[in-house]
Amino acid sequence: MNITIVGGGTAGWIAAHFINKSQPNNHKITVIESSQIGIIGAGEGSTGTMYELLSGNWTNFKIDIKDFLEKTDGTYKMGIMHKHWTPEKNQYFAPIDVSETAFTFEDRIFKYALSKYGVEKMQLASVIGTNYENKLYQNTSAYHFDGHKVGKFFKEICEKDGVKTIDAVVKDVELNDKGDVTSITLDNSSVIKSDFFIDCTGFARVLMNKLGVKWKSYNEYLPVNCAMPFIVKYKEDEEILPYTTATALSSGWMWNIPLKTRKGCGYVFDENCISKEEAQKEVETFLGHKIEPIKFINFDSGRSEIFWKNNVLTLGLSSAFVEPLEATSIHSTIMQLLFFVNEYLLKDKNKTVTEYNQKSYNEKIVKLYDLTLDFISYHYQGGRNDTQFWKNINGKMTPNAKVYFERSKEKIPSVLETNGIFGSATAGLWNWISAGLKIITPEQAKKELDKFNKYSTAEEEFKKHQSMIN
Repeated sequence: MNITIVGGGTAGWIAAHFINKSQPNNHKITVIESSQIGIIGAGEGSTGTMYELLSGNWTNFKIDIKDFLEKTDGTYKMGIMHKHWTPEKNQYFAPIDVSETAFTFEDRIFKYALSKYGVEKMQLASVIGTNYENKLYQNTSAYHFDGHKVGKFFKEICEKDGVKTIDAVVKDVELNDKGDVTSITLDNSSVIKSDFFIDCTGFARVLMNKLGVKWKSYNEYLPVNCAMPFIVKYKEDEEILPYTTATALSSGWMWNIPLKTRKGCGYVFDENCISKEEAQKEVETFLGHKIEPIKFINFDSGRSEIFWKNNVLTLGLSSAFVEPLEATSIHSTIMQLLFFVNEYLLKDKNKTVTEYNQKSYNEKIVKLYDLTLDFISYHYQGGRNDTQFWKNINGKMTPNAKVYFERSKEKIPSVLETNGIFGSATAGLWNWISAGLKIITPEQAKKELDKFNKYSTAEEEFKKHQSMIN
């Protein structure tokens, strides 16, 4: 098929790479991107899906990870350090992985580590968490990087493989009587016809809006609606930390992503509770120095009502944006591609664009994002109520998150309670957040192990886990 990707950036070029390397010679791929449209590139983080992509586990094309990190200003990411998300304004570290018993009916290793070492060292339950404690920072499967440079990295690979690039802006979209996109007209007056289109135009949603696909807002549970990205230089001899820092502030939270040459930072806040000027002043007071915001980005956390309509698929920010907490954006883009390319994309358009394929794909991706919403809304339930923002969001979580929250008072839930599907970025990770927010406690973990005489079993499993790592 002829496949046209509208919009470059991280999502567009990862899509071109994924399709081209997964199904070589099956499709003619064109990427339309405009040098007139800027990309922020302040700093982004990934989950383990980026490691899988680079390692060739899904595309059968292996990329040298050291080369990738060198060209994208990349560093290693072992997890997220959460600061000030409770009334006591404590901090806790959540590794990007889980314990070996996380996907059983009872996470015994986690419960043992929590009961024995408390929230401060609970990460010893996981492999990456233990490597973090032992300062083995390269033993991880996730990274920080400059998102703009990631797009350029994959673009270079794609162009060597014959992927065509057109530098232009879409001016018009032509539909036939069935609702398919037949062609797009560019600002250079050229007309591009294609069998299949992928919308990677970010919040503009150029193709999906033309098809009449609506946006489903998540702002009932995620009220933050403005991002202020900025860059911070390293101090002389400052250590590059192997984790993202997410610090709760008065009206949202601030990210700090350590890249190789600088730190990519930003404040995500609710503009109904604080103005842009006040947000900048708050950050400057917190950091103790002036900052220069790259820009202010207003957004509505949410997702596309559907992700595949007729001969158009949506990816990246045009498909969903569940705020940047937990680095779900690139993760979800890769997961969407994994489902689409492996399960539905065929050489023939008529066999690819079917009612069944669209229904099946849309159901999976709706669930992917809605489960992510459950997880992200849960992060705000640490009990802070010291400002209007925290009073507004305290207790406001999705029905699924509410069930998990209430059940945790009686029993530490297993992974079965999260309703996780493969790649949801949530299954198994809830316990780090629950413990960090003091929703579950070390005393509770020990009591549950003792109740069924499993403490000694968990202790042996933990010791075995530790010995295999060390």
